[in-house]
Amino acid sequence: MALRLLVYLLILTCFTKVQGDSDRMEEPDIAGMVLKLSKTVEKLESIVEKLQRDNGDLKGALADLSTRLESETHQRKLSEHRLLECEGRLDSMERYAVFKKYPTGQGNKSSSHDLIFREGNTPKNVQRHRRQGIRSTNGTIAFSAFMSTSLTPGHLRTLIFDAIFTNEGSGYNHHMGVFMAPRSGLYVFTWTIRTHGGSYFNTQLLVNGIIYGSIYTRDASYSDSSTGTSVVYVDEGAAVYVRTGPSGNSGNIDSNSDGYTTFSGWTID
Repeated sequence: MALRLLVYLLILTCFTKVQGDSDRMEEPDIAGMVLKLSKTVEKLESIVEKLQRDNGDLKGALADLSTRLESETHQRKLSEHRLLECEGRLDSMERYAVFKKYPTGQGNKSSSHDLIFREGNTPKNVQRHRRQGIRSTNGTIAFSAFMSTSLTPGHLRTLIFDAIFTNEGSGYNHHMGVFMAPRSGLYVFTWTIRTHGGSYFNTQLLVNGIIYGSIYTRDASYSDSSTGTSVVYVDEGAAVYVRTGPSGNSGNIDSNSDGYTTFSGWTID
């Protein structure tokens, strides 16, 4: 409509000029010019209408793609959480099998120090503390957990820190080895890996599947440990966990009263 009005104004201007020069132009010439301009207006209007239709189609396609992207993102997050849960269950089953065979968590070796890992010989209040951790009433979010047994995880395996020191805010799941952020905020995460007897491991801190930290632990002779620390902004509901890397892993990760393998985190805002 605006285009038609603009062209009509142009025609009017040309017509006014033509009237001023009527002594030099014949009436048929003026009528021909008006007709030509009218046809041009019709063509331009047709082009504009087509562009408007194409624009509407593109907007519809963009809205459809946005909806599909949101749906696929949601499905990906669900799949990641299910994968973490499956990995946690698999690791728990492996740990249970090792625990049944070697209740002390130290192979066929046993000592009085290892009895802390045996539920049957641990006082009820200590068992409850290990399962639930210490709880506060001031809204603090913090957790600290350790492995109750040594293990041989291999590549790309989520590490399960099954014994809890602290679990303020109830964000850490000791069955899955995953911290689910109770609220958004800036967090500090730290993990310590202990090896011995020529073992070596690359371990990574992941937040919703994205790597935010990596360390390498190698023991040449007796025993060694390494600690990694990361400061990360975490959205509410995001999954935070430690896993072994895709390569550079061999031997055992140790955790006992001589030195624990641990995973901790807390808010700083």
